[in-house]
Amino acid sequence: MPARRVLFLDATHLTAYQVGGGAVHAEGEFSADPPGLEAFGAYLARWRGSVFMLLADVAEEGFQLEDIPHASGKDRAALVARKLTQYFYGTPLTLAASQGRLKEGRRDERLLLMGLTRPQHFEPWLAVLRETESVLAGIYTLAQTFPALLPKDSPARLLLITLTRGGLRQTFFADGRLRFSRLTALATGSQEESAIATTIEATKMHQYLVGQRLIERGKPLTTRVLVHPANVAAMRARCRDGAELRFEFLDLLQEAKRLGLRSPLADSRAETLFCHLLAKRPPAAQFAPAAERTFHRLWQTRFALKSLSGLILVGGLLFAAKQGIVMLQLQDEIARIDQQTRQDQLRYDGVLQALPKIPLSTDSLRALVGRYEGVLTRAQGPEPLLLQLSQSLDAFPAIAIDRLEWSIVEQLAPAAKGEILPPAMARGPYAQARIDARLPIAMVGDQRGQLALVADFARHLGATPATLAVILQQPVDTQSGQTLKSSDESHTPEAPRFSLRLTRKL
Repeated sequence: MPARRVLFLDATHLTAYQVGGGAVHAEGEFSADPPGLEAFGAYLARWRGSVFMLLADVAEEGFQLEDIPHASGKDRAALVARKLTQYFYGTPLTLAASQGRLKEGRRDERLLLMGLTRPQHFEPWLAVLRETESVLAGIYTLAQTFPALLPKDSPARLLLITLTRGGLRQTFFADGRLRFSRLTALATGSQEESAIATTIEATKMHQYLVGQRLIERGKPLTTRVLVHPANVAAMRARCRDGAELRFEFLDLLQEAKRLGLRSPLADSRAETLFCHLLAKRPPAAQFAPAAERTFHRLWQTRFALKSLSGLILVGGLLFAAKQGIVMLQLQDEIARIDQQTRQDQLRYDGVLQALPKIPLSTDSLRALVGRYEGVLTRAQGPEPLLLQLSQSLDAFPAIAIDRLEWSIVEQLAPAAKGEILPPAMARGPYAQARIDARLPIAMVGDQRGQLALVADFARHLGATPATLAVILQQPVDTQSGQTLKSSDESHTPEAPRFSLRLTRKL
């Protein structure tokens, strides 16, 4: 993160503070004349990489409470801009802080409109900031840092009095929200003058608030004074409780410690505390126009890109580290597998060495084992095929077997046209049988029935996997070139006969 520096501007001078880590260090004081502005430009050039925040403690401030219809987006922006121009015409240093919506009526939005009514006082300093292309985060007023000084149990109406080099500031809060603030210049800023001015200005403020009906008449106003412990006695001597005012004194050193400021405070002037609060808790709204914050937006864009690049780099490094860990784990796993493989190989070699020696080469032994496996395959012979045939004969009891020839073959005869060889029968050996069978003599005149029965029988035989049944001869001669004979020719009827080949993979 870049260093933050607060430029504290009062009626006569601008003081530059370096803020960070709870410490506030003054780095220079500049006047508004040409030599002072030149020195201020040199200071900005020296700390070009810093982010600057301008904190104004001037008397030329305006506060206006305004209720506007609830709106959003461009409509609200236009309405707010019109209100700011109406109340603070001639100054671009304005802002509108939302104080919530009303609980009654149409629930309008309440705005606190604020403006720095003397922009000529800021222009020389802003011109130097523009010339040096310094990163200006915003312009703020002292009153914007005061909410951090309000405890949760603050009364509904509270007057806070603080002392800075610019004078005595009185800030009024209603229900914990800022309403307005005014600065009273002091001639010498001595302890006695500050105590007298506190009593006088608090009394004037009470009368003004009663006249504006911001507090009830006859009800005392709680007035808290931020004061150094060394000056409490003088303040108490001058600031006495009465029917209109009830004074409470805040220990400046205790408040600074509570808020995290570690720099010492010599007296009741608390500008270093307010610079610390501004850098620690920047308000959401600020007075600088968009043109004055151009370099700040560029800085934000550059910072976002650098942050994104850093995140990408960190992500890449984490991913690389993870991949490295995975690689190491894989290397360990590979080494373990290699070691296990070597051990298994040693055990395998030991087992081979323990086996009795066979006077055969590896190729010869492999061929011998292959032939042995082939013998085992053929040893079952035609038994599975005959068992299958018997099951089909049980299913078709009308069919009788006249003759059966079986053999073991290595290859099948070329497939006939339209014949499909099952993939499971692509390689042998096979058990093959030629079957000559006959049908019942009663079916002599039923040629269609003969063909259907033979087809069903063949289909039943071929239903078992790795089995192929092929009809070699039908019981009825279906060839168109056969000579027709007269039906008057006398002859002895014979049972229809047919043949088929049944093949089963072993």
